[in-house]
Amino acid sequence: MGRPRSSRAGFVKTLLLLVPLTLPGQGAAVDTPLKFLISIEQQNIAAPFPARITLHVHNAGNETVWLYRHARGKLPTPRRLLEEDTSPQSTGGSMLAVKLEPVSAGQAAISNPAQGAVFESVGLPKPKLARLAPGEDYEERTTIRLTPALSEVQKPIWGTYRLSLTYTAQYSNAAEIQRNLKVTVWQGEVSSDAIEIQLQPPSPESRGQVSGTVNTPDSVPIRDAIVSLSDHAERLMDQTTSDPEGRYSFSSLPPGLYWITARRDGATEDTVLFRHVQLTPSEASATQEMVMIPPEIYEPQKMLHKPVLFRITDSAGRALERVGLETAWSNGTVLDNVKGETGNDGAVALEVIPGRNFVTLKRRGCPKQEERADVAAGEGIDGFEFTLECAKK
Repeated sequence: MGRPRSSRAGFVKTLLLLVPLTLPGQGAAVDTPLKFLISIEQQNIAAPFPARITLHVHNAGNETVWLYRHARGKLPTPRRLLEEDTSPQSTGGSMLAVKLEPVSAGQAAISNPAQGAVFESVGLPKPKLARLAPGEDYEERTTIRLTPALSEVQKPIWGTYRLSLTYTAQYSNAAEIQRNLKVTVWQGEVSSDAIEIQLQPPSPESRGQVSGTVNTPDSVPIRDAIVSLSDHAERLMDQTTSDPEGRYSFSSLPPGLYWITARRDGATEDTVLFRHVQLTPSEASATQEMVMIPPEIYEPQKMLHKPVLFRITDSAGRALERVGLETAWSNGTVLDNVKGETGNDGAVALEVIPGRNFVTLKRRGCPKQEERADVAAGEGIDGFEFTLECAKK
């Protein structure tokens, strides 16, 4: 969904420079200026349809940085370790904060401000690190629910709004990776330009509702499951979390075919369920029970991978490019192999499963070299530097 791209002349709007800051407990933010703007697919948005937004990030600095792909509505928090689990964990990632304000100063007094919520991934998240060289651009798409402000009598205030986003990235081990690998993982905060949009009420035919529950096979309610609603083309429309009784609901829907997807929040294995319902003018309501069976995982793509930076040097500490890496991870049932090659800075980012990974280094004219990378559990990023004993070209 997101990828680095060469600089284009398409950036015609005014871009705002990053203001470096220090994130509490995370070390100093990277003093590399990023420029950030947003574009929207459609400026007239009728409820319950969301805003589909593209993030444009430009590296205006003089050094290559790595960006965490897949911005979320929140940053992950450290997970509680079991008493017998003493393995290290890491946290971090990138997030978006939404600012939404009515433009007209003549509106009625506001009792509840407008809000924006960034939707999470429908399926298992697939975070990556994107290399962004000086002058290069990166794009990522996101979907956001926009809720208008409420008047003193609790009625929605429809009309023109000004929308902007703030992009934030932070990692629990950023300083360690910077020190050990000599590569820059960008963390900090930067705000976008503001664009004007029109929020409109639902159309008269939008009277449909989809509701149901998320349960275990034993009929135990699952709380805080992420339930997503998509249209017939599987484009995300709305999202909610199940309540303590496992219930969820979507309303103000026009007639049509909808997909309902549920997954456990924070799961490291694929727990996604897909169901569909059809709403018609005569049957405007539908109920869909979601029963989440514990998964049996046999394929590596069904497990959560983590972005890991590898840097390869010679015995003098010089970066080595065009070194092939192949990682192998196995739990006895699942085998995962990931391949990559270092760039001119000796670095490459691979998405691997946390745990013990065996790494094979390959370079033309050199014998294979075997290494081991114990990737920490949790989210965020990890990093390893290996010295290639044979540095022939």
